[in-house]
Amino acid sequence: MSSEPIQYTIPDLLSLFPFVFPKANAHFKECTAESKAWVRSFNILDEKRTAISEKAQAGLLCALTYSYAAHEEFRMTCDFLNLLFVLDHLSDDMNGRDAHSACDVLYQVLADPDFTHDSALAKMTLDFRQNLLRHSSAKPQFYKRFVSSIKGYTQAVAQEAELREAEEVQDLINFIPLRRENSGVRCCFAFIEFNFGIDLPDVVFDNPVFQSLYFGAVDMVCWSNDVLSYNVEQAMGHTSNNLVTVLMQERGVGIQEAADCIGVVFNQLIVRFLQDKSRLPSWGADIDREVELYLRGLTDWVGGSLVWSFQSCRYFGTANTITLLSRLVTLSPKDTE
Repeated sequence: MSSEPIQYTIPDLLSLFPFVFPKANAHFKECTAESKAWVRSFNILDEKRTAISEKAQAGLLCALTYSYAAHEEFRMTCDFLNLLFVLDHLSDDMNGRDAHSACDVLYQVLADPDFTHDSALAKMTLDFRQNLLRHSSAKPQFYKRFVSSIKGYTQAVAQEAELREAEEVQDLINFIPLRRENSGVRCCFAFIEFNFGIDLPDVVFDNPVFQSLYFGAVDMVCWSNDVLSYNVEQAMGHTSNNLVTVLMQERGVGIQEAADCIGVVFNQLIVRFLQDKSRLPSWGADIDREVELYLRGLTDWVGGSLVWSFQSCRYFGTANTITLLSRLVTLSPKDTE
């Protein structure tokens, strides 16, 4: 006798978001097609993984999170998000050792101009690096922060693979810093400066209030993403790298209680972000203008990623509109394609 399907309600994250949701970048269709062809030219994914990757619609995510980007900058950013998605799909099925090797290749190509490797991933990353550094918007502070974020990201993705291989779920206090890195969100935030053509000084980034704003936005993306992606990830058997699983294990609760908790935390992050924004010091008119642009980039990324989660088919398939309206999710069987 079959058991009743498990259902849970996701929090109303879109209603909690207090800022204007960004519209898609005007260069979306053209640049997405070009970037998709660029990825395919390296033959790095097999047909099945290519189909899954393209279904994720990285171009749409890029269009909604960088709505303000000019044509050339937007195309470069599309390529970068596609590069992240490629590594994500490659590493999903890797053990810790293989993930370390792949992640190290990505980082070394971006960080060391003398590093060489014959893999398709290395060739793809090198082509991206060369195109990026030729661009006038790739300013020194941007590239320094970008490479630093890539280092944290690749180390965390490799650690994620090790934990998955060991079937280990971390406790919340240790998982939060890991999730901030392996989500790739910090790498994506680096492209806010690139797309606005700004180059914030370290005195801004090192300020504790600015840091609180920055990591508040990172956490908003991570916590919302994990509750929205949980069903598809558990169906694939990839539950260890998700805040829903961490909360369920640490607090001894079910999916619904964990989802409710994420809604509460998301709202707390919004409140803190607004408070921090009002407490920022001034660094002079010119820098303050760039800070304001950067903060817009942060909120656009949070709002754009929420919209993408329901407009793409990555998390809810063809039921994305129904899920948006009802917020009800039926748990899929394991090993669902």
